Amino acid sequence: MSTDENTNNNPYTSFQAGVTATLRTWSALKTAVEQSWGGTQSPTKAEDLRHLIFTYFDGQSPNPKMTQYELEDNLSAYMEEEFGIVLEDESEREVADLIWRMYEGCAKGDCDLANAVVRDAIMAEEQLKGSGVKSVIQNGDDDDDDDDFGAQHMQF
Repeated sequence: MSTDENTNNNPYTSFQAGVTATLRTWSALKTAVEQSWGGTQSPTKAEDLRHLIFTYFDGQSPNPKMTQYELEDNLSAYMEEEFGIVLEDESEREVADLIWRMYEGCAKGDCDLANAVVRDAIMAEEQLKGSGVKSVIQNGDDDDDDDDFGAQHMQF
């Protein structure tokens, strides 16, 4: 099993960090939050989406509580209902596929994909900082004690 130091060698923690990184880098969600398409509660709505994913992909079994297609549909519906976005680029499919593959891998103890997603997100953020362009992603702490997984929580 390959793990990242920040995940404390826990496959589910690696999965959670991978999901957080995936959502942080999803351009549709980033833009929706940056432009406040969900109103003043846009950052909270993005965080709620992350928590909803963890409800269905809870690490309790190797099989999530929804299919990959249901995840796609739920991502699309959430973006439309909460942010007023109709995803014509089908990015919800890519996001759902990535989340699904990370979950499958981590359930088998193979966290390489999840760790790579986190590394890539960190590198992209560092490159953005070096370019002088302002990021919509902020590092922040969440006061919830129920999901302390060692990764930064999604805040925009």
